[in-house]
Amino acid sequence: MTRIILLVLLISVSVFGNVVTKQNWKQGQKFTNYLQSNGISLDLLKSLDELEKQVVGEIKGGQVFYEVKDDSGKVIKVYIPISSTLQIKISKNQTNEFKFSIIPINFKEDVYFGNVTIKNSIWSDITSHTHNNSLTKKLQKALKSFSSKIGRGDKVAFLYSQKSLAGLLSGSPQILIVKITKPNKEFFVYIDEEGNGHNEPFESVSYVIYEPIIGKQTIKKTNENNNYKSKLNFVYPMRNTRITSPFSNGRYHPVLHIYRPHFGTDFGAKRGTPVMSVEDGVVIFVGSEGGYGKTVKVKHSGGYMSLYAHLDGFRVNVGDNVSKGEVIAYSGNTGTSSGPHLHLGIYLNNSPIDPMSVIGGESSSVGYILDKVSDAVSTKTYETKKIAIPNAIKHREMINYRLNTGVQTYDWIDDASKRKLSENDLE
Repeated sequence: MTRIILLVLLISVSVFGNVVTKQNWKQGQKFTNYLQSNGISLDLLKSLDELEKQVVGEIKGGQVFYEVKDDSGKVIKVYIPISSTLQIKISKNQTNEFKFSIIPINFKEDVYFGNVTIKNSIWSDITSHTHNNSLTKKLQKALKSFSSKIGRGDKVAFLYSQKSLAGLLSGSPQILIVKITKPNKEFFVYIDEEGNGHNEPFESVSYVIYEPIIGKQTIKKTNENNNYKSKLNFVYPMRNTRITSPFSNGRYHPVLHIYRPHFGTDFGAKRGTPVMSVEDGVVIFVGSEGGYGKTVKVKHSGGYMSLYAHLDGFRVNVGDNVSKGEVIAYSGNTGTSSGPHLHLGIYLNNSPIDPMSVIGGESSSVGYILDKVSDAVSTKTYETKKIAIPNAIKHREMINYRLNTGVQTYDWIDDASKRKLSENDLE
């Protein structure tokens, strides 16, 4: 019996003795230096492919990551988030060797509630009650047209969805609905998918209708049917093309059987197809770049940069000023590529974003925008239509229920201080 008890105690120490800590990547620290300082062999790097090496090289100073240490204080696992959905995992295998992998982040996403009585200013009061600065910023946007109507003594109730990792805030919240209660009046602010506030559960959607002059079929590109809202004037990099592989933070590779990000959009194209700049800019790179093969990079205003990969040939040089729609290269099959195509990457402040989230604005030639109308001169007309904000009525019922049942404002500092991190929080 004594032996059984001792065995159970030993198992408990080995399972529960690990400690998870939150860390910040040191400014200027190289990945190799981190490995060496924690007793991890640099042989780990030999297993990395070109994309994984690129991902490792993009770890920035200040980046939050998590270490798991055993009861002797040695690092046995490391989790480093690299995107909104993926993280690097370094851990020991059955032969006690460290291995590198990219796995999904185990985010928890829930709906949270707040109800704040304004005593000083709306924004400082909300921040002091929730300790969520991103929430305050999103509420500032949502209530842009309403904040002047809110004064001391008024109550601001809000419902929002928020991701968290290991009990700590992760990313920006999405405001779902706000209710303002004044001494003699109350009203709701309904929030659309872009975070803008409306005084009714509808939003006005602008339509751009293109009318080709050369007797071709009218094509409508609308927010409602395409789930798209044009904010930029980026255009397609090719005419009459199709998307063969979309942007993805967590695409499962069918051959390697691992999760890998795809930081761009692939367009099917024959070798030699003209590739055009998606926006005015300056060429900052022309040459070969690892798995991307022959590549062109163009810097645009507003912190944007576009990357064109797997090219066959170039038509520009570094330093050239290029215009939107100008041919800068020709598609090919260079680098790590399974067939002729164009890989388009769009970066905002050096971070990859989905190209299709910014492509589709108006341009001088509809052929650059709509692949069903090629080289056709067109005219434009504008229409506006009201469409229902998704789940607006449901969110109104949810916030009323929480108000009626006395749910307290969620405080992110108070909750985090009560939680102890565990490996289950990380994967």
